[in-house]
Amino acid sequence: MRKTAIMTVIVAAGMTGCGSDDGPVGPADVRYWDIAWSSPDTILTDIEMLGEKSGWACGYRYNETTATYDGLIYRYAGDTWDVALFMPAEMGAKLMAIDFLAENDGWAVGNRASEGIETPVVLRYDGETWNEVFAEGLTSGPLKLLAAVGENDVWVSDGFDSFHFDGVWWTWFPLAPGTAVDDWVFPNEKVGWAVSYRSGYCYRWDGEFGFWLLEPYPLYDARTFYFRGDGSGVYADYASTPPVAERANIYWREAGEIPSYRRIYATGVPRRLTACDYLPPDYFFVAGPNTAFEVVEARADPLGYLPPSGLGTVRAISIAARGDIWGIMGQSLNEGPSFIVHKEG
Repeated sequence: MRKTAIMTVIVAAGMTGCGSDDGPVGPADVRYWDIAWSSPDTILTDIEMLGEKSGWACGYRYNETTATYDGLIYRYAGDTWDVALFMPAEMGAKLMAIDFLAENDGWAVGNRASEGIETPVVLRYDGETWNEVFAEGLTSGPLKLLAAVGENDVWVSDGFDSFHFDGVWWTWFPLAPGTAVDDWVFPNEKVGWAVSYRSGYCYRWDGEFGFWLLEPYPLYDARTFYFRGDGSGVYADYASTPPVAERANIYWREAGEIPSYRRIYATGVPRRLTACDYLPPDYFFVAGPNTAFEVVEARADPLGYLPPSGLGTVRAISIAARGDIWGIMGQSLNEGPSFIVHKEG
C-alpha cells in the first residue's frame, strides 16, 4: 500500500518535535541485571509476569531423535523456573507467544510441523492444566502474535492475517497487506495497535466498525512501541544514517487528531518496551540490549545495564512490579542458549 503525498505532509507536521535533542543522553550508573535461568539448547520466545512471585515463559527445543521441536512452558512460583508443560515428538510445537488474563486463565500460541506443513497450535491454561484449543478456521502461516484481551476476546496473527476468538469460533480479519506486522498491543477491547517495523506502517483496530485501519502517521525505523487506547504512549526507533552515528530515540506520543512526538531520550542502542496492565497507565519500561529505562509520565529515567550483549538481544520483557522486571535474551531463534534475566529494586 503506497503512502500518498498528502500523508507525507501530515506526518511532517505531526512530528515536528522529533528533531530536537531534548532529554538526557548517555549511560546510567552500572547496575547489572541477574541471570536467573539459562539453558544451552532451549530457545525461549516470550515471558509473562503476573506478579513478584508468579511468572511464565514459553519456547521450544529441537529434538534430534524425532527431527521435530519439543514445545516448552516454564513457570516461576517465587523460587525457580521449572518446566510446567513439555510437548514432545509429534505433539511438539514451536511456542512463540504467551499471555495471561489471570492466574487461572492463560494462552500460548505456536506452530506444529507435520510432513513439511506447519499448522497453528493454540493452548489455554485453566489454572491446573494446559489444553489445546481447536484451531479450525485458523488458515494463517506460523503464528507469532498473541493478545488475550478478555475471557472471550483473544487475538492471534502470523503478521499478515489476524484471527479473533470469541469463546466459540475464530473469525478472520485482514491485517497487513504488505510487510508483516512485527508487534501489537490491545489496551482494551475496542482498540488495538499493530506496527510493521520494516515499513513503518501502523494499523489501528476499530472495535466499533470491526476492521483494521491504516494510520496516516507511519513509525519509521520503529523498534518498539506501546500505545494506549487514545493513541498516547511511548515509541522507540533506531536510525543509522551515515555520517551520523547510529542512535536510538525514545519518544512520547501525544494523542490528538494529528499526534505529535516529543523525544525524551536518545542513546546508541535499539530496545524493547512494555507496559503493565495493573500498574499506573503512565508507567512504561524500556530495555536492551544493554541500557534499561523507566518511563514515568513522559520522563525517561536510566536504570543501569542489562547483562553483556554477548548473551544476545532482548526478545521480550515483562513487569512483575514497579522496578521488578524480567526479560528473555538469546542469540538466535534457531538454537540456544537462552537466558532469563532479572532486575529488582
